[in-house]
Amino acid sequence: MSLLDLLQLADSSFPAGGFAFSGGLESMAKLGYLKTWQDFRDYLGCHLEQLIAAEMPFLFSAFASAASPGMPETQSGPPRAGTSPGPEDFAFIAREWDAWVFLPASRRASLSQGQAWTRAMEAAYDGPGMAAIRPWFAARGIPLHFLMAFAAALRSAGFLLSEARTLLLHMALRDQLGAAVRLGLVGSLQAQRLHREHVSIGEKSLAARSGRIRDGYACAERTAPMIEMAQASHPHLYSKLFQS
Repeated sequence: MSLLDLLQLADSSFPAGGFAFSGGLESMAKLGYLKTWQDFRDYLGCHLEQLIAAEMPFLFSAFASAASPGMPETQSGPPRAGTSPGPEDFAFIAREWDAWVFLPASRRASLSQGQAWTRAMEAAYDGPGMAAIRPWFAARGIPLHFLMAFAAALRSAGFLLSEARTLLLHMALRDQLGAAVRLGLVGSLQAQRLHREHVSIGEKSLAARSGRIRDGYACAERTAPMIEMAQASHPHLYSKLFQS
């Protein structure tokens, strides 16, 4: 796809739903863990590391197995050892990711964003493959999480895996920094500086973990337990600006 196509999806005006969620940032701030500029920088680095260690391997497997156009028939077992993921493996990977996202607040956010992302992609990219994604998940009783919808829709639209990785990294930074600005943790100009710095940090981390990412979802790992505990505590905050 062209650079302009990617820029449309990366733009903050694309209604992917991420503006409604802080991913644990609001809880971390209100519980007193982000008191200084360096605290926030450290948090942002941990957030990216979790994204790269946990979500990128699943993205690799899901993107490799999602069919285009249309969604595939599936098998009941995991992808076969020693082979690349194929179209028949997508449902198994999607169910594995569903089991992975177990915190109630994070789960609600993921499902809400999954719906928002697919609806926005259907509006932007007309075609039978894109229109088949939501019915395919519904027919099989598979929850439509954002990461799986993201992989399936981008594959259907003709994007490359490298473009999907870049877009996911950018969206994670954009949404976190946008939340930080709305919470008053950083200013808009500071956020732009941090975005530029952490794109480089994220790319280096992607390169360092490239082997494990290429091994797929079986090598996914959680690296930020404090952020996950903050996400779990979000529903119990006295007042909230974000839904999660």
